[in-house]
Amino acid sequence: MARFATPDQPNAPPFMIWNLDLNEDGTTPREKSFIRLPSVHAHSCAIRFRLLIGSSASIDTVLHTNYPLDGSEYERTKFHAKRFNFNNQAELICEFRIQRPGPYQYYVSYKTLADIDDDSADVCDDVIAAAGADATTVIPAVERIYRDFKEHRTPVSYFLVDPQLMLAGQYLPLDGIVLQSVNPKWMGPMNAWSPHFASSHKTGYNMIHFIPMQQRGGSNSPYSLYNQLELSDDLFDGDLTAAEKNARLRETLLEMTHKHRLLGITDMVWNHTAFNSDWLASHPEAGFNLENSPHLRSAYELDEALSVFSARLSDYDIDRMVGSAEDVERLMRGVDDHVIKPLRLWEFYAVDVDEALRQVGDAWDDAADDSVVSSTDKQDLDSLSGDARNKWLCAYAIGDRSHTLSTRGGRTIDPQRTAAILRTLLGGGTKEEALEHLRSLLDLINLPYYREYDADVACIRKNVSERVRYERIDDKGGWKHGKPVDGHYRIVDPLFTTVTPPPEATDAEGKQFSDDSLHLANNGWIWGGNPLDNFAGPQSKAYLRREVIVWGDCVKLNYGQKPADNPWLWAHMRRYTLDMARAFHGFRIDNCHSTPIELAEYLLDEARHANPNLYVVAELFTGSEDTDRIFVQRLGINSLIREAMQAWDAREMSRLAHRFGGRPVGSLAVDCLGEPGFFTDDAHGGRREHGVVAPLSASLPHAIFFDCTHDNETPAQKRTMQDALPNTAIVAMTACATGSTRGYDELYPRLLDVVHEQRRYAVINDDSLDAVGIGRAKASLNALHSEVADFQEVHVHHESEYVTVHRMHPVTREGVLMVAHCAFPGASEHAPFASPRLYGTAARFDFAFRLHPGDPASKGDNDGVLRGLPCRLEELDAPGIQSRSDDRGQYTELQLPAGFGPGSILVVRTTLVGFKPNLDWKIRTCANEAVSGLSLGALNVALYRCDAEERDTTGGDGAYDVPGLGALAYCGLQGWYTHLRRIIPSNDLGHPLCSHLRQGTWALDYTAHRLRNHVALYGELEPLAAWFEERWDLVRGVPNFLVPRYFALTVHTAYQALVRRALELLPGPVVSSSRFTVQLALTSVQLLGHVKSAGLDPLEKEEKAVCSMSAGLPHFSTHHMRCWGRDVFVALDGLLLATGRFSDARAHILSFGSTLKHGLIPNLLDSGRYPRYNARDATWYWLQAVQLYCGQSDEGLEFLQTPVARRFPDGETFVEWDSAEAFSSSSTVAELVHEIMSRHARGIEFREWNAGPALDSEMRDEGFAVAVGVDFGSTGFVSGGSRWNCGTWMDKMGSSEKAGIKGVPATPRDGAAIEIVGLQKSALRWIAELVKAGRFPSDRPSSTITYEEWDRLVQQQFEKHFWVPLDAADDAAHNVNAAVVNRRGIYRDTSGASAEWADYQFRPNIAVAMVAAPELFDTTHALVCLGKMAAVLAGPLGMRTLDPADMRYRPNYDNSDDSDDPLVAHGVNYHQGPEWLWPTGYFLRAQLVFLRKVVATRSPALGPDLTRHALRTVFHNLHATMVNLKHHVTNSAYAGLPELTNRDGAYCRDSCESQAWSSGCMLAALHDMIQLERDVHEALAQLA
Repeated sequence: MARFATPDQPNAPPFMIWNLDLNEDGTTPREKSFIRLPSVHAHSCAIRFRLLIGSSASIDTVLHTNYPLDGSEYERTKFHAKRFNFNNQAELICEFRIQRPGPYQYYVSYKTLADIDDDSADVCDDVIAAAGADATTVIPAVERIYRDFKEHRTPVSYFLVDPQLMLAGQYLPLDGIVLQSVNPKWMGPMNAWSPHFASSHKTGYNMIHFIPMQQRGGSNSPYSLYNQLELSDDLFDGDLTAAEKNARLRETLLEMTHKHRLLGITDMVWNHTAFNSDWLASHPEAGFNLENSPHLRSAYELDEALSVFSARLSDYDIDRMVGSAEDVERLMRGVDDHVIKPLRLWEFYAVDVDEALRQVGDAWDDAADDSVVSSTDKQDLDSLSGDARNKWLCAYAIGDRSHTLSTRGGRTIDPQRTAAILRTLLGGGTKEEALEHLRSLLDLINLPYYREYDADVACIRKNVSERVRYERIDDKGGWKHGKPVDGHYRIVDPLFTTVTPPPEATDAEGKQFSDDSLHLANNGWIWGGNPLDNFAGPQSKAYLRREVIVWGDCVKLNYGQKPADNPWLWAHMRRYTLDMARAFHGFRIDNCHSTPIELAEYLLDEARHANPNLYVVAELFTGSEDTDRIFVQRLGINSLIREAMQAWDAREMSRLAHRFGGRPVGSLAVDCLGEPGFFTDDAHGGRREHGVVAPLSASLPHAIFFDCTHDNETPAQKRTMQDALPNTAIVAMTACATGSTRGYDELYPRLLDVVHEQRRYAVINDDSLDAVGIGRAKASLNALHSEVADFQEVHVHHESEYVTVHRMHPVTREGVLMVAHCAFPGASEHAPFASPRLYGTAARFDFAFRLHPGDPASKGDNDGVLRGLPCRLEELDAPGIQSRSDDRGQYTELQLPAGFGPGSILVVRTTLVGFKPNLDWKIRTCANEAVSGLSLGALNVALYRCDAEERDTTGGDGAYDVPGLGALAYCGLQGWYTHLRRIIPSNDLGHPLCSHLRQGTWALDYTAHRLRNHVALYGELEPLAAWFEERWDLVRGVPNFLVPRYFALTVHTAYQALVRRALELLPGPVVSSSRFTVQLALTSVQLLGHVKSAGLDPLEKEEKAVCSMSAGLPHFSTHHMRCWGRDVFVALDGLLLATGRFSDARAHILSFGSTLKHGLIPNLLDSGRYPRYNARDATWYWLQAVQLYCGQSDEGLEFLQTPVARRFPDGETFVEWDSAEAFSSSSTVAELVHEIMSRHARGIEFREWNAGPALDSEMRDEGFAVAVGVDFGSTGFVSGGSRWNCGTWMDKMGSSEKAGIKGVPATPRDGAAIEIVGLQKSALRWIAELVKAGRFPSDRPSSTITYEEWDRLVQQQFEKHFWVPLDAADDAAHNVNAAVVNRRGIYRDTSGASAEWADYQFRPNIAVAMVAAPELFDTTHALVCLGKMAAVLAGPLGMRTLDPADMRYRPNYDNSDDSDDPLVAHGVNYHQGPEWLWPTGYFLRAQLVFLRKVVATRSPALGPDLTRHALRTVFHNLHATMVNLKHHVTNSAYAGLPELTNRDGAYCRDSCESQAWSSGCMLAALHDMIQLERDVHEALAQLA
């Protein structure tokens, strides 16, 4: 019996919240540039836009969308604004419910701070501010926060919501569409269409595509419409009005839908109209004529000349018949002599020399000087000579005049400018000299134009020649083949149509139409042209160069870009569009790529007002997926037409099937990414609606895949007749919409001529359906396609002449497998084919057919009915289905039936043996119950544990090693999830982890087995182990190709449950405020765990799982190197207190406190066995932790009375940890604090216990001497150390004998280190307050001074001994030795170092003191210094540990460096430039402290608005600093922040991947920001 009872699966799908993460600048990621939301069936969904706080677009961020957020009617140009929610500790989120289909646009507006040049390190050096004065007005670091904002907006992006199609009360998914194209005129009168609909329905079609039904023009082409507003007369019996025809059409389509269960779409022809449309004569402005498009004049004159030449060919003694290449060339010589040369087209290009000379001569006479020439132009002229001067003169003469080929001699020069520049050029020259010079200049001016003319003429000649060759020779069935060249069969089709208006017709101004307005450009297309360019526009010479492959029966319509540009035409097409939208369920946009996109947007918007669920398909011949995407996005094209007949062999056919065929079998996408979440419904008072949050995946535009379109050649023409069956079977198996054309199933022998074909479709009744063509097989295939619309996973395999397609349902795992033997020309009867092996799968035969040619003698008579080729559709036997096994397990082998030759298909149904149909649901359930009892220690085991931790604790296996990938970072689920979170979004089934999972179940065994290994210590892990075992038992039973999917789903489900459980146990206010804080908070779980070799107490019971903090993973994970006093207490504020882990914080404080010796807290705890006391600063961080714990925990100051057993009873003498003396006495925490202060006040001096190589093999003997004291007669600062040891966190000891630095600390920082002084001041302030409150055992650390006096002394001396003033005149007041100053406007790193220059090094330790004791700092000085730190020390992730201007700056840490360079050998530069992350948290907090002070000081004077502005800027700038950190923790294999980076954030291989104080300090900074935000809101409310 299962441990967990699986709950019932809900009937309704969950409410989906589709998430889109924006780029930092608010733009949409390029890979998500096409966003398609599934149709909203029976319920709504929501779209969520998410932006990182601190990104450049995160101030006043507003989403603008033309999706009607207020429920109003959609208007493309009406954008609704919705603010991103502004919570400083969360991502910015903007979300809204999607309830209607259509194409929508959005963009983001936001603000940034106005730019100022204040980022240099020394910008403040020129700012002189008197000490104590209110200098905030002159500090750029302050002024930056009061800067004005600049407005920005992103480019427009798009999302498309699919329509909801309903058929017979059932939802029809787009992938379930099976469409058939028909030509209405071949169906006969409309009242006789019902039998055709019946046969289409019987054949399995559910949608009919009608090519245009409107009145046809003079060519009789259905795509050359005579009247868009009236249906063709030949579709009706009797004489009906236009309104009656429309009514009859709607009645017919309603019958088609309700009786025959067929939806209907029709072609929309917007780009052109028939050349003889009667309304053209009354509205010639609707076309591109010589009046509104004068640039076409040269093309028109050429076109007319070619027409005349065609009619007069005999006059030139040229043979009218063209049948060979020689005939074509002879004809072209005639074009040269009788068309091109007489036309003198060059006159459209060149400047008329004689006219230009006349005009310039007149201008010379009118102007007496060259005053119009500017001094700059004169200087340019004087500086040039030769060709360069002539080139300049040509450009000057032409000026900025634009030119199109609209008139002869239309290109001119500026006569006034030219005359003036000639005066300047010639000085005192005469007019005649000037004009002679101009004549030469005009030859130079015209030279490129003559070259342009020559190139265009060559293009004209080439295009005319190639067109003649194609139409007269190559196109054997073409309408001009074998015809003479004459006035009817012209040499080339005319590019222009001339209309004749009725006598009473006038233009918009009431005037008679000019002749120029009556010559209209015909439509056509350009091979390889840019569809977004209007080839009839003024920028194009396509008509002149004869690049347009013209449709002589169609006039190209000139819409302009908006209705006002051509009101009548836009209104006319709107009526046409609305008529069709009210009748049909969808449109196919004809010639979409050449339709003006603004027009198509307008008309489709109008159509969707009438029919919101309009289904739109289009054919795009752009040649570019990016351009396709533009049309799809802007027009809301739901399906792009794709053509199977474009394939040239079986391999290409399989590629197309794969391209348009859905997701791979076993896909990880979507199902493995969803997480429980909620949507906030602003439209209903902020009500929360729970659902699943899933990322929007990148996708291709949806396809409708045709076996053959109505304008494709048939299989019999392009391949073989037999290939019609395998071709359509492959199409039917793709996971997209599918289409076909009437006649394909009946095996029409060739593409029908829509103009000249007069026969009609045969009426196919129920009795004859099975006997006609491939009808019986097609009915099975179409029904199958509709049935498996939800089978979204597809595997396509190609082998020789065979294509195999396997469709599978992603949840139930039911499948359909089809094998097709293609019949491309040359196909073999016995092409090689390996029998498919279906592992873990059972198969059941469905159907199999083969198409054979029929008896040619049975072709039948020409009886006016369209008939197909004679054929025989053979029903094949079932394939051999054998159950076998091999080393991979049980499998089913399919053996092709006899006679499975070219033109054959077979289909079998598949099921997985022993598969639970609800496995997805089973996996997703009960995870919360399985983890509900886990403690944080157990969560550490389940989620994390690096290799060393695991081996230390269990003595067994370490981290799992994946072949080709390497060892995982963690043994717990995070190790797997690090890779899965990258694999899942891209569905990377080829990843080494997926390959490994397919090869065996070792990873499954490992995850469950390791949990069992930990149950002895953490019994609460047993339910989780059982949960995994239960699911792995099921997953082991699925075929290997599905294991990656179910492994990912299981791990993802458990991982999310574990994270949720962790957050339940981490109640700190900062924890759940954002993804970033959640990630940082989880490092608390990651870095605190039970390790046998490194506990908190040497007497710890083995069965007691006490968690200790690792300083960093993986380097500091076990034994004495795990728990560091300094690291623990730097990290404690954020990692434990901010996350609410007060008991763990308490345990660490007490554990380290118990080892107090010589007045010091140990640097290395070693479980309290052999702690080491070589750190001067760890003690002060411990004191700060005690203070913070008392201030934040419920225990409060009572904690100070907690007794602590002393590892060293007298605090001085070493005893063994397991001796009777150890832990034999105790002190309270308050007594420990007092002891520390007293020992420092009296002075500390000792030699480390066990000093020598056994303790530290690198240290010199002198280094083991520890000395710390206080000079109460001078500063009161705690000071200590020597040049031979390093008692602060910058503790790198030289170890290279080759470099001569063994035993030489790189950064001794002896004297008074600034961060220790800051922490000392914090402790003194706090103790003095405790003394006043009577909560401390003594008011004196020594007999000579009180705590209050000591506190005051440090306060008085700090600025004097640490500040380096901007002005050297102030040096004396601050004890500054100018000779060793490297940078001013900073605080010194130390005071009283043995090497004086070391005091003046600029390091990030200043920020620690600023946070611990801000009262020490002059606010003005602090802000100046913080500005310097931002400019000099702040890196992309961490803080530079040394000023780059320092001669010892070496920013790249390499511990393996074996050089003799004493500045880098063996990584001695550990703290000499590498960028450490933990100081970044303090740096952010310091900025917060001092900028808050400034704002608070200024607020009463500036008011709430400017105060709010400043505070928002402060928050933004701080979060901007964190953006890189957010990205890093998200992408880190260790899911944490590293110890350090090399120069400018570069990866450092020797760094810990996840460091406790890096995460802890950042969490503490975020905690401060949250608290400040609350305080600010309260203060602003009071101020307002």
